Amino acid sequence: MAKGPGPGKCVHCLRDTVERSWDHVFPKSWYPEVTAKDLAKWQVPSCVPCNSEYGKIESDFLSRVGLALEPEHPASRSVIQTAMRSMRPAAGRDERDKMLRHARGRKILAETLQGAQIPKSATIPGMGERWGRPIEDQVAVLLPAQSLRLMTEKIVRGIFHVQDGVFIESPYKIDFYVLPDDAAAEWSVILDKFGTVYSRPPGLVVRRAIEAEDQRSSLFEILFWQQFKTYATVTMKAKRKGKTKLPRPLLGGPD
Repeated sequence: MAKGPGPGKCVHCLRDTVERSWDHVFPKSWYPEVTAKDLAKWQVPSCVPCNSEYGKIESDFLSRVGLALEPEHPASRSVIQTAMRSMRPAAGRDERDKMLRHARGRKILAETLQGAQIPKSATIPGMGERWGRPIEDQVAVLLPAQSLRLMTEKIVRGIFHVQDGVFIESPYKIDFYVLPDDAAAEWSVILDKFGTVYSRPPGLVVRRAIEAEDQRSSLFEILFWQQFKTYATVTMKAKRKGKTKLPRPLLGGPD
C-alpha cells in the first residue's frame, strides 16, 4: 500500500498541519484506456475533506462531459464508457450504489436541453454540434461553470506543486476562462513562444508560460481529451470593483 504524504498543508484549501491523503491531479477514472501503462499519474497532498469533495465534483463532471465527447476518438472512447457506467444501475456495487447511479442518470437527463432551447453562446468551444444534425435533433448537457472552474484551478495548483513544489497562496490568485479561438489567439502566441508543455497523454495536455522574475505569475492552457480547452491565469491579487458572474456552459453531445 502506498504511503500517504503525512500531516502538512493541503494544496487546495491551504490549511496547515492537517491529515492528508494523495489526490490525483487528473483523476484516475479520467485517463483513457490507451494511456501508457507506465505513465506516472500526478498526485498532490490534499486534506481528507478536500479530497472527498473533489471526488464528488469529478464524478459528476465526468458523467456530464462524457455524454458529449467524441465516441470514436481514442482519447475519449473509454472515458465515455466510464461515464455511461456511472449512470447504469446494473453496474452498482450494492443496492445503495445502484440507486445513486439511477438518480444521477435521471438528474442529468432531466437537465438536458434540445433544439432551439440550446443557447449557442453558452456552448463550450469545441463541444458544439459535430455530427451534422439539424437543430431540432441536437441535444446539450448542462455542465455547471463552477465545476469547470474548480477542475481548472485544481490542475493549475497541481502543476505548480508537482513541478515546482510550491502552493498557490496569497498574494497570488487563480482566474479561470473559457475562450473562443479568436479570443484565445493572443494567449496562443505567448504560449507558443514561452510555454512549457506538461502532459499526461492523451487525456490531458497543459501549457504554461511563467513569468521569469517571480516564478508564479503565469498563463495556462488546458486541453481535455484533445477536444476542448480551458484557460487560467495566476496573478497578484488586486482590488476589484465587482465580481463577474460566470455563465453556465453547455456541452453539445450525441444522442
